[in-house]
Amino acid sequence: MRRMSWGLVAAAAMVATPVAGLAGPYQVDHCQVTTPNDWVVSKSRSARADKKVWVGLMEAPTAAEIIGVETNLKAVKVSEDARVLLMVSTASFGGLTNKQFHAITKTAPSCVADVTAPAGGADEALARQVALTVGMKK
Repeated sequence: MRRMSWGLVAAAAMVATPVAGLAGPYQVDHCQVTTPNDWVVSKSRSARADKKVWVGLMEAPTAAEIIGVETNLKAVKVSEDARVLLMVSTASFGGLTNKQFHAITKTAPSCVADVTAPAGGADEALARQVALTVGMKK
């Protein structure tokens, strides 16, 4: 999973949307997502115990900056609402095809949740669900 470093910027408060079956939050800088209770936090991500589904968080000065990066890396927009733009890309790790959901808040600064899971089925659905909880922490 790629990791980008962005400077810290003062943030306005926004709460990640609660999701049934998930508890959280996993927080990095001013950003957070809601993850299942049994996920394990390391220095760079929060992951399910089997490490097949994981999330990395980062903060960017603006949504436009990260959208440009994701587009250059072949991510495509799959949904958008007033709060979050969701992009998706496909990546291969260890011979497996994975989906990467990139949820980008429409705030300044912007929070980016990159959630990776095996393509198809319940794991992919969970990854999308976690990604859409991205927001600024209180």
